[in-house]
Amino acid sequence: MSFSEDKFRDHIKQVVKSTTFETDRPLTLKELKELAEGMGVSEREWGELMIKAEQTLNTALGHLKVENYTDAIEMAEEATSINPYIKDGNAILAQCYYKLGLVDKNDELLTKAGHYARMELKNDPLDSIALNVLSAVESIQKEGRFSKKTIRTVAYVIGALLLVFILLYMCTRTVSRDDVRHEIEAGTPDQRMTRLTSTVNSNEAAYISAIERRNDIALELVGQVDDRSDRNELKESITEYDYNKIRKSEQRFRLALSDVKSNMDIDQEMSVRLQGGENRINSEKRRYQAAVANYNSTLESNDVDGDFEPIEARD
Repeated sequence: MSFSEDKFRDHIKQVVKSTTFETDRPLTLKELKELAEGMGVSEREWGELMIKAEQTLNTALGHLKVENYTDAIEMAEEATSINPYIKDGNAILAQCYYKLGLVDKNDELLTKAGHYARMELKNDPLDSIALNVLSAVESIQKEGRFSKKTIRTVAYVIGALLLVFILLYMCTRTVSRDDVRHEIEAGTPDQRMTRLTSTVNSNEAAYISAIERRNDIALELVGQVDDRSDRNELKESITEYDYNKIRKSEQRFRLALSDVKSNMDIDQEMSVRLQGGENRINSEKRRYQAAVANYNSTLESNDVDGDFEPIEARD
């Protein structure tokens, strides 16, 4: 490259580090790009940096998956030093520090886990991984000690969420890389519409998958319900869920779940898992609706030759 990548990365890291514990970050990703251009970074080189950040974060995720927490932290920090706003970067750091904190029984590491969880929530307030890491850390710190029961329960929840996170990340990371390349090589209107169609389909699948996972969790709750009427209504709201009429199905499910909650105390583990599922649904729904809106807006404003039709988002 015609610029010093190490110098650029160190400078960005210092800019972000200087306000690490401030309420708001001083720069947006767009402003960071402008800063990079001022340091001699070309459009192509910026795109390569963003792709490198994605690849490095993927390596960090691989280390996390096999419990190499120290290496995972190193890779994740490198990725976020290039792009402080990279999707799920701080969530991975939060998980790494949390898991390592449990292993080492180190309160300082747990504090770092909570910090990075909050950083992720600045980018995505609905991120279920960050929410649950933050909740787990605050619960442990509130007790002021490492309770074996708490660790076992929280580790189970985080483990389950980590599996969901890995699956979601593997499904979305390819799309994220393609988005960067597409910004660099826009292509013809038809090619752009084809890519947007693929993005809509991917986001729609992720949205539906999030609902299915939440419903699978709720099915586990069904067996714990003593009242036959509540149990049957909750089960039917799940097994008869109509994905072509999501709004109506969600209303039925939420009403059934509300009846269950009013008649019994749901244990903390199940409550956390259900809330995590709800957060993921809301997050994926937002991304899906944004993708549909982007597709329709682009279709309306471009002269395309292909057979493209407006898309109506699932509701």
